[in-house]
Amino acid sequence: MTRIVADIGGTNARFAIAHEHQGGYRLEAIQVVNCATFPDFYSALGQWLENLDQERPDKACIAVAGPVEKTPQGGRVTMTNLGWDIRAEELCARFSLDRALVVNDFAALALSLPRLQEADKWALRDVPAQKNGPMTVVGPGTGLGVAALVHDGGNYRVVPGEGGHANLPAGSERELELLKILAREQMPVYNEFVLSGGGLVNLYRGVCALHGRQADELTPPDVSSRGLDGSDPLCRETLIDFLNFLGSAAGDAALYYVARGGVFLGGGVLPRIESLLPESEFEQRFVAKGRLGDWLQGVRVEVLKAGYPALIGAAAWLDY
Repeated sequence: MTRIVADIGGTNARFAIAHEHQGGYRLEAIQVVNCATFPDFYSALGQWLENLDQERPDKACIAVAGPVEKTPQGGRVTMTNLGWDIRAEELCARFSLDRALVVNDFAALALSLPRLQEADKWALRDVPAQKNGPMTVVGPGTGLGVAALVHDGGNYRVVPGEGGHANLPAGSERELELLKILAREQMPVYNEFVLSGGGLVNLYRGVCALHGRQADELTPPDVSSRGLDGSDPLCRETLIDFLNFLGSAAGDAALYYVARGGVFLGGGVLPRIESLLPESEFEQRFVAKGRLGDWLQGVRVEVLKAGYPALIGAAAWLDY
């Protein structure tokens, strides 16, 4: 069975046709578009479908960044950052679909985890994962996505989360000082205020204030590129702080979900800066959880490579 799949973030929309293939899914006709160039989701989807050079499937699953409301028709969501309203019944009506689903993007990403190939990820903490143990995925992108996958009676169950709005923990005296600075803008400081693309800029301003320096007007890619090439020491310091905070948040997620099946790191920010992981204190922050530090030593952590795992998860939702 072929199906239309999409992954809609706050910045980009990704579309593809998914074909069942060797117990998983093969993606074709992949297109990535800038959401800001379209007035609504239906315009973006319609343009892609117009250029499709194969038979149009009659089923679709749309994975969307944000809390999705379940409905008898298949779900709906309003993306506050874009103003896009996406409804399953509207998809069926506009595009002559027999079935449409709207799901949370990180719920889709979680469902992709058992279906990913070894080439789609790499081990950051290479310890054995518990077979059929709970898995969780944490990913900084436009926001901070969090979801889990649990094995129940021979089937997988997705547990969506909104961990991006849990409070950001401090792991050192220096981070306490950073949080005091960040709290001037946002009190309490929640995870995605730092652990996201926009959060990277928030953190950079905080690092500059910590050093008594006026922050430049930078975008998230500016902070990343200046930090990676070493042209701005405070940008590099920001990236290291970002990865340290991510280690703390990932360890929290492992505890929330008892994730013996592994913690998976995704999102759009990490692939650009993952080369700095060995230089950071991600590992120490991940396990620095008091009496449960020894337990966390046995939790596997894998980094998802840049690609389209949420599209794989969206395809799987139509069989879920």
